[in-house]
Amino acid sequence: MIAPLAVTAVSLSPAIDHIIGIGGFAAGTLNRVNWEEMHAGGKAVNVAACLADLGLAVTVTGLLGSDNAGIFERLFASKGIRDACVRFPGQTRVNIKILSGDMPQVTEINFPGSFPADEYLGRVDRAIDALFSDCSCFVLAGSLPAAVPAGCYRDLIARLQAAGKRVALDSSGTALRLGVGARPWLIKPNLAELEELVGEALPDPAAAAAAARRLVAGGIACVVVSLGEQGALFVTADRCLLAIPPQTIVSSTVGAGDALLAGQIAGWLRGWSLSACARLAIACACARLGTLRSGLPPWPQVEALMAAVELRQLAGD
Repeated sequence: MIAPLAVTAVSLSPAIDHIIGIGGFAAGTLNRVNWEEMHAGGKAVNVAACLADLGLAVTVTGLLGSDNAGIFERLFASKGIRDACVRFPGQTRVNIKILSGDMPQVTEINFPGSFPADEYLGRVDRAIDALFSDCSCFVLAGSLPAAVPAGCYRDLIARLQAAGKRVALDSSGTALRLGVGARPWLIKPNLAELEELVGEALPDPAAAAAAARRLVAGGIACVVVSLGEQGALFVTADRCLLAIPPQTIVSSTVGAGDALLAGQIAGWLRGWSLSACARLAIACACARLGTLRSGLPPWPQVEALMAAVELRQLAGD
């Protein structure tokens, strides 16, 4: 029997986030490191960590380089996440994130990492098939490695939906555009990604909401558009909400969008209203802004943030 709150996150592009704090970082000169941390990351892994902290049964599958898989294995063990990742010879990529200033700015340096032979992608397909009986929802999150066909998410969405699974997609560029054509249950673009997807500038939340409504009319059940400091839009066939976050101390924006997606999925799978889902999603994103570690802070902190979220129903509903 499928557990109704069981989710699989598919991670084809995981990363180790090497976070470095430099008080007055400047290019072209000597910089001294004040502190550093390393965390297992990548969008799908970030979503999985937050879902686990929200009490869902979570599995991660995808690709991990065996040379530095230990940091992922420790994260999965600490959060009770089932590890169904395919190991390949080589290293998972490393992303360097330099945090600088009182209101931290993030400078990102992303390494390409190793990529395995096609046979390992075939093993991931088989791992996903093996999870059909256990999971009701699949999350496809992150960019696609250059060696992976751009239609990979589209084809996977079609296969999963044919098996009766809900699929949430969070990607960008061609992978997002092709994936949207398969009409996943949910997508979560940020504003720039939505503008690229629809091919037009979206100067305000009303314009973004109109674009999201068109995507819903095309067969996507829910479109969540992250708007940074302005919050996020939550659009379904019958409602369009703008959720505005409370003032939050920002330690880092890394993983905030992934926490937003996790909150929306967790609320929806529990049968919550769109309003309650929006509050949870924004609260999770705000909670991530205050921490560098994987996942979410304790539930009482998230719950307090939920109460401080402002919801506005946009005209046109």
